[in-house]
Amino acid sequence: MAELALIIGNGFDIDMGLPSRYSDFADSSEFHDLVRRMHDMYFEEERENSLVLQIQQASFDSNWFDIEEEIHKYVDNHPSLDEKMVRMVRSEFDSLKYALANYLKRITTNFTADKKKLSTFLYYRLRECPLTATEIYFNYTTPQLYIKLPLRQKIFNGAQHWFTYVHGSLKDNDIVLGCDLQPEEQVNRQLSFMYKYNMLNKANHVARNILEAKEIIFFGHSMNDMDFCYFREFFKEASASPKPIRHLTIITFDEESERTIKDNIQNQGISVSDLYSNLWTFDVIHTKNYYAGKKDDVEKWNGMMERLLTKDRQGI
Repeated sequence: MAELALIIGNGFDIDMGLPSRYSDFADSSEFHDLVRRMHDMYFEEERENSLVLQIQQASFDSNWFDIEEEIHKYVDNHPSLDEKMVRMVRSEFDSLKYALANYLKRITTNFTADKKKLSTFLYYRLRECPLTATEIYFNYTTPQLYIKLPLRQKIFNGAQHWFTYVHGSLKDNDIVLGCDLQPEEQVNRQLSFMYKYNMLNKANHVARNILEAKEIIFFGHSMNDMDFCYFREFFKEASASPKPIRHLTIITFDEESERTIKDNIQNQGISVSDLYSNLWTFDVIHTKNYYAGKKDDVEKWNGMMERLLTKDRQGI
């Protein structure tokens, strides 16, 4: 049983210095080459049904966009396509995954994480943590490579560590990209190859590992609709338990991203107010404020690190 669960989202990689936003990918040569191929593949009247061209338009419309949300919109908005179009969309989808993987491989080649960043510092210090821990990656990247840690080491300071790549990884040449169904939605059978559940091929025990942990840290994850299925049981139990036994820390960029996360949790039917009532501690740390030396964020970070590195902890 893991005492600590560290859940890593794309904000972790961004904090390390990787240009791994979907908007970065949309500006890349890999994506631009893909778009050109789609223009060549389709007749003009067919282009309105192109998945890649829809994603390109979304990147024009907003400085921030999510490819998986665009895939979800596409599946919702195309309940019926002819067989030829389905085959072409499937080819697009495979090419999109290939282009994204190639982009990430290119930007991570010879990349070294910034040692002054909180993500890098936390990753180093966890190797001194006496807690058994599970590290849950929602990214395709491998932080051990960029922080120069041994890939196969599983014991740190006498404590066992487990590593879970929920959506695959570049090192295994296997990435899961797509969308998931919301509870009220019906399966679009024509396009079900873009549902994540049809790409998963092994158990990851994410829900159990988070539920069992007493120290839970989310670093750079937005708690979006696409991934909330992994966290729902934890948040339901944590918000309803009258006995405070858990420490929850969310590390995000700024106050606006904090509001987005809390809105996403609330929209899933979880009371954020109840989380404050029923967790031992519930802290949100803003990396932007920490780097600016803001006292509140510095104190929250130091308190979290003290819990991680000290054997005597309240609530654990």
